[in-house]
Amino acid sequence: MIGTKPVDEVRMWLMTWQEVEGAIAAGRRTAVIAVGASEQHGPHLPEATDNLIGESLACRLARSLGDALVAPVIPVGCSDHHLDFAGTLSIDADLLMALLDAYLASLRRHGFTRFIVFSSHGGNFPVLAEWRRRQPTDAVVISDLGGQVSAMLGAVRRFGREDLGGPHADVTETALMLLLRPDLVREDLVEVGWVDPVPFVEMLDLGLRKLSPNGVLGDPRAATAEMGKAVFESVAEFLVSSVRVCLGEKRPRETTNA
Repeated sequence: MIGTKPVDEVRMWLMTWQEVEGAIAAGRRTAVIAVGASEQHGPHLPEATDNLIGESLACRLARSLGDALVAPVIPVGCSDHHLDFAGTLSIDADLLMALLDAYLASLRRHGFTRFIVFSSHGGNFPVLAEWRRRQPTDAVVISDLGGQVSAMLGAVRRFGREDLGGPHADVTETALMLLLRPDLVREDLVEVGWVDPVPFVEMLDLGLRKLSPNGVLGDPRAATAEMGKAVFESVAEFLVSSVRVCLGEKRPRETTNA
């Protein structure tokens, strides 16, 4: 019916202010914030890939927690190493932390008392770790990049895939997009990129394009929506588990692989 919304809608930007206010009054006082990126994802995936994946994971996380709503995804992150590719936008660490501060300040004003922050873009993880050290204990920050990547790659290993060069526009992200937004995947343009272990220091210093001219880290060929479902469930389980571990402690803290 025209004008209706899903009963289980958790995305604040698709709700009216009265609906958000009512949800807060009913006990939904946790806000989930995904930090994404607007950057190239090879010849076959859109620049919004990280944001679309982050939004879907944030919705799953909010529904799993049961007392949460999802704030708008922060759509631009720390992507300097992608700037040699047209269309990429990047902000510095201080601006990203200021945006997070502004999100929390606004949401606290309306009654949110707890915040879950995670990233769907690898370049944001060091910034999230630094930002968390400045925050009070109402923010749970998931900054375990190694754990999140392991969840992604572990899922495709069940399909016999070992993607040393990923994950960026690789089999995991391509599979996720085939699951979530197949209409945005240019399957005729899928091609292999850098497939060896990634020299991260060199990549950050020189830019990804010097390493991989097509912008792909890994081999996205033969990705499927079935793989995407496995990757999505694996990462969602990692996020939910990480949050529950933190919330089970007396003092919520950053989840990290340190």
